[in-house]
Parts: sequence; structure tokens; C-alpha cells
Amino acid sequence: MLVKHGTLIDATVIEAQARRPQSEAGARSRTDPDAAWTRKGKKAQFGYKMHIGMDAGSGLIRGGGEFTPANVADTEVADALIIGDEEAVYADKAYESKERRERLRAQGVKDRIMHRGHKQVFGTMKRCYGYWHVWYMGLGRNEAEALFKALAYNLRRADGLREGCAAHG
Repeated sequence: MLVKHGTLIDATVIEAQARRPQSEAGARSRTDPDAAWTRKGKKAQFGYKMHIGMDAGSGLIRGGGEFTPANVADTEVADALIIGDEEAVYADKAYESKERRERLRAQGVKDRIMHRGHKQVFGTMKRCYGYWHVWYMGLGRNEAEALFKALAYNLRRADGLREGCAAHG
């Protein structure tokens, strides 16, 4: 399967396995010191973020993505999600930066940084794989789990794409 039409980049928060520290103000968990606090709207969340780049045509996750503590800003890992061989990059406003736009233009990649997110990958991971919170303590173990979830998602998605091709072929 050829995946190069465009890359959609987005992130979601995955709750930590460890019990939340009592306060939000920079408090760390003793059992999982890698997990961190973030805010989404008015809701405080404690855990990690899974950042992915998804192919716009096939819906497959490109590369391995990035797994970080929840307090890492989306824009900090955006460049790692852009492969460089895509025709365009689509993202919400959280990924906007002047330098990123200039870099995309210099690489001949269309800048399609948008104001709304694309949640279909994360919806599938949370609904189908129960990935509302991580199962392990520490960034390394949880990053490995996220990588396996992305692989499972791609296998499921590729099977659906293959069936679709057979029906049309």
C-alpha cells in the first residue's frame, strides 16, 4: 500500500494507570513519575499523550508516532510526525508555527494546518481497544504499548482497505 497523499497530525490524552496526585500544580505520582497533568478545556487530566501522523488517503498511522507525558505541547512533537514525502500536512491550530509553515513550503509540502482535529484514529483506539488509560507505570512501557496499539490499528485498517479493494477490483 502506498501512503503519501497527506498526513493528518493530532494527539489525545491517555489517563495514567497510577492514582492521581492530590494537587494539579506540578504534582508527580510516586508510582509513575513520568505521567503529568494537562488541561483540556476546563477538565484536568493526568497521564500521557499519544501523538500520531495518519495518512489522509488510507487512514494508516505513519511512522511510530510519539508518546509523551500529558503536559508536552502538541507543537513540540509535530515535526517528528511529518515524514517529508507527503503532498500535504493537515493539523489543528495547536500545531501552527511560522517556522513549520516555512519548512513545509521549502519541502514542497502543502500547508493545510486547520482549526479542527481528526479524531477517528483515537476514537477507534478508545472504543475498540479500551485505550482510555494506560496499563503500565513509566513512559517506556507505555510508549511500547502505544506502538503496539498503533500496529493493531494499522492491521485492522489495512484489512478493511484490502477488502474494499477486492470488492472494487
